[in-house]
Amino acid sequence: MAELDPATEAELDVQATEMAEKALAALPAAARAAKIGKVKEGILARLRKQAVAAAAAPPPAASTAVPVNTGPAPPAPEAAASASAVAAAAPAVAFEPPPPPAEIPKVKLEGVEACGDDTWFADDEVRRALREAVVAAHAEQKILVAAPADEIRRIAPGGGRILAAGGVLRLGGATLGGYGETDIGYSFRQLSRALHPDKNPNVPEAPDAFKRLKEAKDELGEALREQRTVVGTLCSAMCAPPPTEEMLERPQGPLLAEATRVASAVLGITGEGEVPPVAANRALAVFNGSRVYPNCQVQILTSEWYDGMSLIEKFAGPPIRTAYDCAPKRFRAQFLCALNRLVLAEAVRNQDCVRGNWQAIMNEFPEIHLWREFREALKNKVWTPDPDVWGEDAAAAAAEKKRSKWDETVEQCSTWAKKWRKVIKYVLPRGVDEAAPHTDPEIIKMCAAMWKEVTEWARLEGHDRALQLFVAEPGARSYVARGIEPAAEGAPLQWAFVPATDLLLIVGEGLIGCTAEGIFSENPLGQERMPYAEALTAEQPRRKKEVDKKEDRKRDASEEKKKKAENDPNFDWEKEWRSRNEKRKHTRGADGDEGRSRRGDRSRSKRRDRDRDRGRDRDRDRDRDRDRDRDRRRK
Repeated sequence: MAELDPATEAELDVQATEMAEKALAALPAAARAAKIGKVKEGILARLRKQAVAAAAAPPPAASTAVPVNTGPAPPAPEAAASASAVAAAAPAVAFEPPPPPAEIPKVKLEGVEACGDDTWFADDEVRRALREAVVAAHAEQKILVAAPADEIRRIAPGGGRILAAGGVLRLGGATLGGYGETDIGYSFRQLSRALHPDKNPNVPEAPDAFKRLKEAKDELGEALREQRTVVGTLCSAMCAPPPTEEMLERPQGPLLAEATRVASAVLGITGEGEVPPVAANRALAVFNGSRVYPNCQVQILTSEWYDGMSLIEKFAGPPIRTAYDCAPKRFRAQFLCALNRLVLAEAVRNQDCVRGNWQAIMNEFPEIHLWREFREALKNKVWTPDPDVWGEDAAAAAAEKKRSKWDETVEQCSTWAKKWRKVIKYVLPRGVDEAAPHTDPEIIKMCAAMWKEVTEWARLEGHDRALQLFVAEPGARSYVARGIEPAAEGAPLQWAFVPATDLLLIVGEGLIGCTAEGIFSENPLGQERMPYAEALTAEQPRRKKEVDKKEDRKRDASEEKKKKAENDPNFDWEKEWRSRNEKRKHTRGADGDEGRSRRGDRSRSKRRDRDRDRGRDRDRDRDRDRDRDRDRRRK
């Protein structure tokens, strides 16, 4: 390896120290002091390798063509002295997804790591934190081997049972994270020394366990090659540059990030819920100019997803499932919800028909079935009319019951849903005008409060298994949260992810729309957004009936005609008077009252006929009784 100048070495040493301290910040002081040397040594070796590669790369040739946005901008002349350090931190040839264009204001939610869909896959800080967390986790995993007999029984349990390759080498999972060839080789060496049949002649299962260990090593190596291929396929579908060596070193994290990016892009282009045409056009413009999906072509992506099979087949294979298992729970829950909404969007697009590949995807991710059952139960709760008075005052429910079923302002849904649909209308903007981002502070507050009530109901109804998809892992902390933080530093988390978009689409069905631009609602013209706290106490405006609207139009026309007549000296007042009298004759009732409609006349006529018939019946009964009495007296 080529030598670096002393100044660059010093800068890399400082940078490696900072990265090691940040990676081990969650450990106790004693454990951190024992491990920081090894972690720093590994990070420093990687930084040196990147710096040497960047220094040895030939300078780009001059060209008059328009440059393509494939990475960060070149450094300014005054920053040339620290170019080596910059190259070590982020090589010039590397492609990292750019961050969102605007900083999202932070909202502190007690016990919640993330609320609503977040573009974490396009955030450099989040992805770097994930890589550093994986490095720290592997640095902690030093002693892998227990007693040889115990390890042999674990790897070769017998009875026809076969331990998965990741379980054999103790690699993968949300706690340890991703892995690469180095990690596979280290685990294999540690275990092979203890499991070798020559060292365990008295254990008959030792040869089988050692054979399974070698098979697991080969299986994980083949799986790594497949995962790297899928990462390249997803980047190609998004028209992005090929993945870098840093992304492919441990491809599990980047694979889930790119899969979530593809799912989010397809949902943003297609749209969910009620999307007016003007909002769909705005969403396409926002998508094309977004830095979250750089260089992505809408036609290419939608054609590959909806018309082709190669892209959707990647989601049904083991590589993305392995990446899913290696990710923190927050990202797993968000990806699972996005995957379910993808199949719903395809069903709407194809008139309740979906491709057969979705069956394979659901077999690969069986957790989707739990979430779909929960969604159906919540939908039934929303659209079950009273006597569902859960979460509402009984007096308010009784008042709603007394209202006429023909009143067009009454929605045929539960009282609980009516309350939240009213709040949603006030908090969200009007879709024809604009959309609010998924991480809008007021939307987050509203969805967190809604989720609290939904979880209380779900526990009473026995949906605890579905809620486990979103419960935070024991001891988890919000180390990669962007825009959402726990209420206090070190406070335990209750929820890893709150499915805010799904809540809005279920509770606000028929009102809500989601696109790449954000979330919006079908609100009346001129209605302005309200903060969540004000929306809770706001009165829902009642829409005017069609009859009232017609009366208003007639009154306006009459006043306009009157003003015109007053300003016109040649106005024929006699003709107007005769016209009014003629109209009054047609609207006059049988009793001479003015302003009675023909419908009222028919009603009075029916009442008179009914009273006359009743009088005749009474006279007939009276005559019959009189004749009966006369006959009795004669006898």
